[in-house]
Amino acid sequence: MGVYFKDQKHMYEFLEDLWKHIVFEAGLGEKLRAYEVSYRYKITDPDGYIYIDADNVITGEEANRDAVLRMEMSADTVVLFWLKKLSLPVALATRKIKAKGPIPKMLKMTPALKPIYPIFPEFCKKHNVPID
Repeated sequence: MGVYFKDQKHMYEFLEDLWKHIVFEAGLGEKLRAYEVSYRYKITDPDGYIYIDADNVITGEEANRDAVLRMEMSADTVVLFWLKKLSLPVALATRKIKAKGPIPKMLKMTPALKPIYPIFPEFCKKHNVPID
Protein backbone atom coordinates (compact mmCIF):
# COMPACT_ATOMS: atom_id res chain seq x y z
CA MET A 1 0.00 0.00 0.00
CA GLY A 2 1.22 3.48 -0.79
CA VAL A 3 1.68 6.41 1.55
CA TYR A 4 -1.34 8.58 0.77
CA PHE A 5 -4.43 6.35 0.71
CA LYS A 6 -5.78 3.98 3.38
CA ASP A 7 -7.34 1.65 0.83
CA GLN A 8 -8.97 1.49 -2.59
CA LYS A 9 -12.24 3.03 -1.36
CA HIS A 10 -10.38 6.04 0.07
CA MET A 11 -8.49 6.49 -3.21
CA TYR A 12 -11.66 6.28 -5.30
CA GLU A 13 -13.53 8.81 -3.12
CA PHE A 14 -10.63 11.24 -3.41
CA LEU A 15 -10.04 10.82 -7.16
CA GLU A 16 -13.73 10.99 -8.02
CA ASP A 17 -14.19 14.21 -6.05
CA LEU A 18 -11.03 15.76 -7.51
CA TRP A 19 -11.73 14.81 -11.14
CA LYS A 20 -15.40 15.79 -11.02
CA HIS A 21 -14.26 19.21 -9.89
CA ILE A 22 -11.60 19.38 -12.63
CA VAL A 23 -13.91 18.24 -15.43
CA PHE A 24 -17.24 19.79 -14.49
CA GLU A 25 -16.34 22.87 -12.42
CA ALA A 26 -12.85 23.91 -13.56
CA GLY A 27 -13.70 23.63 -17.25
CA LEU A 28 -11.50 20.74 -18.36
CA GLY A 29 -14.54 18.99 -19.80
CA GLU A 30 -14.79 21.62 -22.54
CA LYS A 31 -11.16 21.08 -23.50
CA LEU A 32 -11.58 17.29 -23.43
CA ARG A 33 -14.48 17.68 -25.86
CA ALA A 34 -12.64 20.17 -28.09
CA TYR A 35 -9.50 18.02 -28.32
CA GLU A 36 -11.49 14.74 -28.43
CA VAL A 37 -9.55 13.36 -25.49
CA SER A 38 -10.44 10.73 -22.92
CA TYR A 39 -8.20 9.31 -20.20
CA ARG A 40 -7.96 5.96 -18.50
CA TYR A 41 -5.68 5.71 -15.51
CA LYS A 42 -4.60 2.32 -14.23
CA ILE A 43 -3.45 2.89 -10.68
CA THR A 44 -1.40 0.67 -8.39
CA ASP A 45 -0.94 0.62 -4.59
CA PRO A 46 -3.94 0.45 -4.17
CA ASP A 47 -5.02 -0.99 -7.49
CA GLY A 48 -7.82 0.65 -9.42
CA TYR A 49 -9.01 2.48 -12.51
CA ILE A 50 -10.42 5.88 -13.31
CA TYR A 51 -11.89 6.89 -16.67
CA ILE A 52 -12.39 10.54 -17.61
CA ASP A 53 -13.97 12.16 -20.64
CA ALA A 54 -15.96 15.34 -21.23
CA ASP A 55 -19.12 13.83 -19.70
CA ASN A 56 -17.90 11.16 -17.27
CA VAL A 57 -15.69 10.49 -14.28
CA ILE A 58 -15.89 6.77 -13.54
CA THR A 59 -13.93 4.78 -10.97
CA GLY A 60 -13.67 1.05 -10.42
CA GLU A 61 -13.70 -1.91 -12.77
CA GLU A 62 -16.16 -0.28 -15.19
CA ALA A 63 -13.52 2.44 -15.71
CA ASN A 64 -11.22 -0.16 -17.31
CA ARG A 65 -12.21 0.83 -20.83
CA ASP A 66 -10.49 2.08 -23.92
CA ALA A 67 -9.49 5.74 -23.98
CA VAL A 68 -7.49 8.05 -26.23
CA LEU A 69 -4.82 8.41 -23.52
CA ARG A 70 -4.01 5.47 -21.26
CA MET A 71 -1.77 6.00 -18.29
CA GLU A 72 -0.42 3.75 -15.57
CA MET A 73 1.08 4.94 -12.29
CA SER A 74 1.01 4.38 -8.54
CA ALA A 75 -1.49 6.22 -6.37
CA ASP A 76 1.46 7.95 -4.69
CA THR A 77 2.64 9.23 -8.08
CA VAL A 78 -0.80 10.78 -8.63
CA VAL A 79 -0.46 12.79 -5.42
CA LEU A 80 3.19 13.73 -6.05
CA PHE A 81 2.25 15.02 -9.51
CA TRP A 82 -0.50 17.28 -8.13
CA LEU A 83 1.76 18.49 -5.32
CA LYS A 84 4.24 19.54 -8.05
CA LYS A 85 6.87 17.23 -6.58
CA LEU A 86 7.05 15.29 -9.85
CA SER A 87 6.83 16.88 -13.30
CA LEU A 88 5.11 15.11 -16.17
CA PRO A 89 8.20 15.02 -18.43
CA VAL A 90 10.35 13.57 -15.62
CA ALA A 91 7.65 11.08 -14.65
CA LEU A 92 7.36 9.91 -18.27
CA ALA A 93 11.14 9.70 -18.73
CA THR A 94 11.62 7.68 -15.52
CA ARG A 95 8.56 5.51 -16.26
CA LYS A 96 6.86 6.52 -13.01
CA ILE A 97 4.05 7.32 -15.41
CA LYS A 98 3.64 4.98 -18.35
CA ALA A 99 1.58 6.53 -21.12
CA LYS A 100 0.05 5.18 -24.30
CA GLY A 101 -1.68 7.22 -26.93
CA PRO A 102 -0.91 10.52 -28.65
CA ILE A 103 1.52 12.15 -26.20
CA PRO A 104 1.22 15.58 -27.96
CA LYS A 105 -2.50 15.57 -27.02
CA MET A 106 -1.57 14.82 -23.41
CA LEU A 107 0.95 17.65 -23.34
CA LYS A 108 -1.58 19.99 -24.97
CA MET A 109 -3.99 19.30 -22.08
CA THR A 110 -1.40 19.94 -19.35
CA PRO A 111 -1.80 23.76 -19.21
CA ALA A 112 -5.52 23.29 -18.53
CA LEU A 113 -4.58 21.57 -15.26
CA LYS A 114 -2.62 24.54 -13.86
CA PRO A 115 -5.57 26.07 -11.96
CA ILE A 116 -5.91 22.82 -9.99
CA TYR A 117 -2.46 22.87 -8.39
CA PRO A 118 -3.26 25.65 -5.88
CA ILE A 119 -6.51 24.02 -4.74
CA PHE A 120 -5.18 20.43 -4.63
CA PRO A 121 -4.16 20.69 -0.94
CA GLU A 122 -7.80 21.54 -0.10
CA PHE A 123 -8.90 18.21 -1.60
CA CYS A 124 -6.17 16.45 0.37
CA LYS A 125 -7.35 18.04 3.60
CA LYS A 126 -11.00 17.25 2.84
CA HIS A 127 -10.16 13.56 2.29
CA ASN A 128 -7.48 13.17 4.97
CA VAL A 129 -4.67 12.70 2.46
CA PRO A 130 -1.32 13.79 3.98
CA ILE A 131 0.72 16.27 1.96
CA ASP A 132 3.91 16.53 4.04
